[in-house]
Amino acid sequence: MLCTKFVSPYPLIIALAVFLCLGCAGPTLTSRIIQQDSSWFVRLDSLQDAGSTSPRYDHPLAWKDEDLSAILSRLLLQERVGLMDNARPPRPVFAFEEINRLVPAVRTSFQEANSREWVVFVLLGQEAGGRATTSGAMFVEGGQLHLVIANHHFSLAEDSEDLARIRANPLYSVQGSGGVLAFDSPRFVVGTKANWSGGHRASASEMVLDQTAFLSYLTQTGSAGVSLYEGRSHHSVSAPDPDAPGPRPSSSGQVGPEEVILRLREEIEVLKHRLADKDAELDRLKRREIRTAPVP
Repeated sequence: MLCTKFVSPYPLIIALAVFLCLGCAGPTLTSRIIQQDSSWFVRLDSLQDAGSTSPRYDHPLAWKDEDLSAILSRLLLQERVGLMDNARPPRPVFAFEEINRLVPAVRTSFQEANSREWVVFVLLGQEAGGRATTSGAMFVEGGQLHLVIANHHFSLAEDSEDLARIRANPLYSVQGSGGVLAFDSPRFVVGTKANWSGGHRASASEMVLDQTAFLSYLTQTGSAGVSLYEGRSHHSVSAPDPDAPGPRPSSSGQVGPEEVILRLREEIEVLKHRLADKDAELDRLKRREIRTAPVP
């Protein structure tokens, strides 16, 4: 089970809520494009003349491509279900191709961002009659990485007003993110919460990650670049040698007890996801059997 803790609101929500309030005079949202074409963009957004209400972040910040890939490949979306419904397995937020596209532009964005700017992105997949739209934001505050998904593969017409609003502010959510953000190493998640920065219509999903501890763990275990969520696994650009051992031996040539415990915890999470997959498959087969059963 994915466990999260509540995180109190951050200045970005307050500042953007004031800005987007109907009839309210407030600071202007300004943007700096980092990279774009007709199907996607990554840019830096900020609030002009926001004064003391403008948030301050730990930017600029240097990232390694492989570290960003490792994080984005483990980012999951847990679909909300009713009280009487079976829990569905979480699914990856980004496809392999999307990660490869985003990482260089996101790395550059963090390097060029000032303390008042946050990173935003929009991905527009081509589909019949419109665009499968994914949008969100990233920023580092208090040493922790905040990841926000406002829309996820949401189908919109090319000329729709909602798509125009998302282009103007990628934190604008049409009908919510479609679930709650999660991570396939949940012990590194500081908390999750609803993010209303894009306006009052629907909330985005925000997750706060202790990326320093997570990346340190990857270095210790030598598993950087591979998502452990095997039910929907996909590898980042820097996947290691498949024959490499799991926990890294200590200087004495033996695996330390702490590393063994960490690895066991990760394996437990993988098994939980596999069980969730099995339950979902059984539920699907039951529904199909009911539909195809002969009527007496």
